[in-house]
Amino acid sequence: MSDSRTRFVLIAAIACLVGYIYVYASGRADTPVRSDAFSYYVYLPSWLLFHDATLQAAADECCGGTFPFWTAIYRAPRHRWWIDSHPIGEAILIAPFFIVADGLTRWSNLSPNGFSFYYVHAAGIAGLCYVLAGLWCLYRLLARHFSPVIVSLSLATLLAGTSLFHYATFDSTWSHAFSFALCAALLERLDVWSPGQPRDAAAIGMIAGLLVLVRHTNVMIPIGFMIATAVSWTGIRWGERLRAVGRAGLIACAVVSPQLWLYHAASGRWLINSYGDLGFTFASPHLAGVLWSARKGLFFYAPVLLLAVFGIATLPDGLRRWRAAAGLVLALQTYVIASWWDWQFGASFGHRGFVDLYPVFALGLAAAFAQVARYRRIRVAVAVSVALLCALSIFQMLQYWHGVLPGSDLTWPRYREVFLKTW
Repeated sequence: MSDSRTRFVLIAAIACLVGYIYVYASGRADTPVRSDAFSYYVYLPSWLLFHDATLQAAADECCGGTFPFWTAIYRAPRHRWWIDSHPIGEAILIAPFFIVADGLTRWSNLSPNGFSFYYVHAAGIAGLCYVLAGLWCLYRLLARHFSPVIVSLSLATLLAGTSLFHYATFDSTWSHAFSFALCAALLERLDVWSPGQPRDAAAIGMIAGLLVLVRHTNVMIPIGFMIATAVSWTGIRWGERLRAVGRAGLIACAVVSPQLWLYHAASGRWLINSYGDLGFTFASPHLAGVLWSARKGLFFYAPVLLLAVFGIATLPDGLRRWRAAAGLVLALQTYVIASWWDWQFGASFGHRGFVDLYPVFALGLAAAFAQVARYRRIRVAVAVSVALLCALSIFQMLQYWHGVLPGSDLTWPRYREVFLKTW
């Protein structure tokens, strides 16, 4: 079993590394640290090189003393610190890669400013590595419930038939690669969680806290799946269940606490809307847009995930306890994503807001493939359909890389115009 997992992850690593090298060697993208990725990353040079929690030294180094509007970093009105719209979790996960890059930079006599070659590509490779770590965790989880063939096919479909490959390569420094890995690790640990083992609670609490630190709206994922797991325990008193969940929750809160301290130091308040005046439109969510539209529809650009929705409803006995939690988390996250003021989430391939939830969809994909494998008459048809959909996804990803497929505001007439158009 471990040989199959190692072989799969190795093949995925080679494919992703080839994709990453192509993106930057061909000039498809100029630097991994761009757009939103900049504000997730900027904590590292500020903390580790300039020893400055206010971010001002980083602003002086990169931007002439003032962060431009597109970085989503603005001055706190009272304390005159800079407030970063994006939290610190991704920077914490990149930190080991950043330290190695700093050593290579100084050894090469390049400028140790946090934004030169080794620094930015260490961040890019970090995202790629976390996607691979997420695939490793998912393989470990799914292999307890499905055959190696089903697991490999499911994860290969997830990588090629959705935007996951894109967020392991072209946009690997966006938060989604890191959330994907943490969500996968959380589900893998919850699958074997025993309330009598404090180490399990500690690991789950740390992963859950980091998941929230990367993207605050991810808080629904650990809450939903931790509760579902605790409810499913049999022969264990409720007091012991509550203590186990409480221990994990306290550790998660401790992991999140540095972010609250940073908010308080910058603004004088422990909880703030780091996006300023931007927010949600809960009364008018764009549900059809985020699920079906040519602009950013989840199922429009990754139709193989419709199989996953079917699969979640047919999870096997060992995973059935998560059926309600998976449905509820997916529904709530969809509502939150559809209610964001920019429901398209800016430029992206497909809708990037759902990448964090791909490990949940992976459960459904494996269950769906396991069901299909029982019926000889439809296996070939499903296999051919999935292969074609994966090929279409890869082709459209390359269209996006080459600028044929627009990053946002794509209309149906424009989509038809560029459909299968080469570059």
